[in-house]
Amino acid sequence: MSKIDEIDAKILKTLLKDARTKFSDIAKECKVSTTAIANRFKKLKQTGIITGTSLRVNMENFGFKFVLSIEINIDHKQEKQIIETLNKLPNLISCYSVIGKYDIHAAVHVKSLEQINEIKNLIRTQKGVKKIGVNASLDKFLVFPENILIEPIGT
Repeated sequence: MSKIDEIDAKILKTLLKDARTKFSDIAKECKVSTTAIANRFKKLKQTGIITGTSLRVNMENFGFKFVLSIEINIDHKQEKQIIETLNKLPNLISCYSVIGKYDIHAAVHVKSLEQINEIKNLIRTQKGVKKIGVNASLDKFLVFPENILIEPIGT
């Protein structure tokens, strides 16, 4: 596990809230130079703590009305193939193995109730699928990366 101090934690918290925050604004908040913030950011990338940046798009502007949450019970011998099939779904948000009531969780943007049935039928026909559960979110799919608890580590 990499070490981060209070300033690194503040940089991460700030950038999770708004990745476009200027280094000069972060520097003022941390009472250090802009160069110090830039160097720390570079180090956070080099150590793998920061792995990239992303853009969030309002999918409703493209006609997507629901986020479909898919839970699947499987024969574990077929897990790799089932996940490969899910990863090919258009508008896939996430797909991963889980521990609990189900074995795989996936989330997909969908435009209609008909599309939900199409996805269910596609999954149902995959070898090794035992049970499928789906829920469609009626609210906008929101992500709150700024709520991640980040504290100094190992200092």
